[in-house]
Amino acid sequence: MKNIILLLFLTLSLISFSADLTRIDTSYHHNRSHAALWSTFIPGAGQIYNEIGHRKVQGRAHISWWRAPIVIAGLGVTGYLAITNGKEASVLKTEWLYRDKTGLESNFIGLTSDELLRGNNTFYGFDDRSKFRDYAVAGFIVVYGMSIIDAFVDAHFVTFDVSQQLQFSMRPKLFSPNEYGISLALKFK
Repeated sequence: MKNIILLLFLTLSLISFSADLTRIDTSYHHNRSHAALWSTFIPGAGQIYNEIGHRKVQGRAHISWWRAPIVIAGLGVTGYLAITNGKEASVLKTEWLYRDKTGLESNFIGLTSDELLRGNNTFYGFDDRSKFRDYAVAGFIVVYGMSIIDAFVDAHFVTFDVSQQLQFSMRPKLFSPNEYGISLALKFK
């Protein structure tokens, strides 16, 4: 395990971040609130708006566009799970209420009323399905909020000046024969 960690640190040490030569068009003003508003009304649109801003800076293209499909996929998956689990919970609740009222089984033959509510080892009951629905709705809200925050924060970096005088590097560090670490260095010249 320690060899894997050492190999990981050595691999990370090969990656050194330093500033590249970028020219910023000072006449261009990228509006941060527009990015957040775009992302609020059309998920992923704030990231596309930021990509358009990044392309106005030499050497900074293809920084933000790839986030839009991730946002849309995250919203699609969580929305699908919320709808599917909500429908299943509704069907189970309807069946349980029907059994409670009439004493007859209609759809889920072979399952007791308690199993309809709580489930068993092979079947998710109403409690589980409603819990999964609630988790999916919370996930949808988190993905939606994170896309807005991402668009707003990324908009700050569109015209951020990264000069040659700022450097960041990572290197492995050996504290003792059994202790590995990473050395992070941030240099201002």
